Amino acid sequence: MERVKQFLRHNAWVVVLDILAFVFSYLLAIYIRFYSNGQIRLGQQYIDYYWTFIPFCAIASVIVFAICRLYGGMWQYAGMHDLNRIIGANIITSVLHVGISMLVISLIPTYRDYSNRMPVSYYVLGGIIQFIITASIRFINRFFQEELRRLTRKSAVNVMLVGTGETARIVRRQIEDDPKSAAQIVSIFTYHDSEIGTLINGIPVVGNLNRIKELIATYKIQRVILADSIMPFSVRESIKATCQEAGIELQDFSGYLRYDNSGLPLQKFLECVTGRVAILQDGQVIEYDNGEQALMRATGKLDIKSISIKDNTFFIELFSYKVKPLIVFYITNRPDVALVAEKYGVDRIWIDLETRGKEERQHNLNTVKSKHSISDIAQIKPLLNRAEMMVRVNSWYEGSQAEIDAVIKAGADIVMLPYWKTADEVNSFINSVHRRCKTSLLLETKEAVECIDEVLKLDGIDEIHIGLNDLHLSYGMSFMFEPLANGTVEMLCNKFKQAGIPYGFGGIARLGDGALPAEKVIMEHYRLGSTRAILSRSFCDTSKVDSIEEIDRIFRENMEKLREYELSMASVTQEEFVRNKVEVSKKVDEIAEKIALARSQGL
Repeated sequence: MERVKQFLRHNAWVVVLDILAFVFSYLLAIYIRFYSNGQIRLGQQYIDYYWTFIPFCAIASVIVFAICRLYGGMWQYAGMHDLNRIIGANIITSVLHVGISMLVISLIPTYRDYSNRMPVSYYVLGGIIQFIITASIRFINRFFQEELRRLTRKSAVNVMLVGTGETARIVRRQIEDDPKSAAQIVSIFTYHDSEIGTLINGIPVVGNLNRIKELIATYKIQRVILADSIMPFSVRESIKATCQEAGIELQDFSGYLRYDNSGLPLQKFLECVTGRVAILQDGQVIEYDNGEQALMRATGKLDIKSISIKDNTFFIELFSYKVKPLIVFYITNRPDVALVAEKYGVDRIWIDLETRGKEERQHNLNTVKSKHSISDIAQIKPLLNRAEMMVRVNSWYEGSQAEIDAVIKAGADIVMLPYWKTADEVNSFINSVHRRCKTSLLLETKEAVECIDEVLKLDGIDEIHIGLNDLHLSYGMSFMFEPLANGTVEMLCNKFKQAGIPYGFGGIARLGDGALPAEKVIMEHYRLGSTRAILSRSFCDTSKVDSIEEIDRIFRENMEKLREYELSMASVTQEEFVRNKVEVSKKVDEIAEKIALARSQGL
């Protein structure tokens, strides 16, 4: 009963409109069939029939619409798949309408003597009118939102979208469907000569890499979005260089649908398949009418193992990749807290010795500024059974060698170098560790970003972590996730990936918390191939909890939620990853603007 109440609370107005549509559609069909021909008396006779069975037909239609998932949808994003469901539901209701009307008429003797059914034209006209009205009910919201957005947009940002494929379509839909977005796509760039001069949704398709500067000026472009999953590297780099030279904002969505392994990606194959498809995965076979249908429902990281053809059907056997949980670190120098964290699956206990320059850099920020010592390493390390001991030393200085020697002697499994700015500093750090334990680089300066290609040529780097707190300060940004939103983190991740070095970035709060929700950040970790993350202070703030029993409960609940959410990443579709990235960028921009405004007002 509660589920029925909840359904009606969220869908009552649509149900009422659908009932009115059913009643009006077939009533109008009678008027068109009889009254337009002057057969008023006969028309009135059929109207009398009509009122006896239409309530039953309306109820049956609502039930069919609910089964076909035409209620509870976000109709501002309605598309072709929604239209297909509406068509199917209307066909079913039309057939039911015939059956119910004939049954009711046959049960009433006075009607049975005259006729055992309504005229065929009534059913055909009514079904067509019903489909038009019920489809309009669902699509009218999107139509008016798009038109209102076009009319009310005051400060539009002219955007050039690079790409004409699936990724570009998803990004274009996201921009067009967002009523709060100031972005307006005014041109679509392609490197395929055959597409130049055409239109996509009324937007001109332009090309020729040698003319891109001219095209940017012609269309008064303020932002370029790269959205082509198979774009050649040379084309992407050329466009990026042009934007940098012209001072144009650039967003890179070009790598979302590509995979890292060497197999043939499922997406690439299904885009070319027009016939029936049968997919074999984990011992189960699922059949689809065509490649597009299979592509929309395929989830996770999937590659083709084998392909065969039988009875005009493609049989595709897949590799399946299970989700690996992130390696997570937690900062503490309390032995009791370290043991609790290890018990619930934290992979690394982090002792933080960094003090040089940190207070000056982050004095206005609510960040963790630890007061740990080398003795904490020696105290906690012997207690750990599974978790690694990670130690962040100070940025490179004249005393670094002695500090690193002491840290390794105390039992560090991993030594992290923060706030480095040159390849020489990194090389000195690697030589200082001298393979006695693992090395981790904490990239958190714009100078480090600029010299990263040189650094990646060095031997002896075990992993790299992007520190968003200091990195956003280094660039003079307002919010620490801006490097994630503007493509800096993605660019660095791609470089680390090519170098074969494991990497991570930033920290994650407990699920349901954070200015930028932790769930969205975790999705970005999996989209970008990150395998490491810091558990932020809000995950478990021991400074605000006295009882170790309460700390135990917090870790148990939050780690269970984190690991459960990570498992759900296996079923996230490519479109959902893209949509999440766009939502992250939008949310970060909003937060950054609020922070900048508050600072300008002295708040």
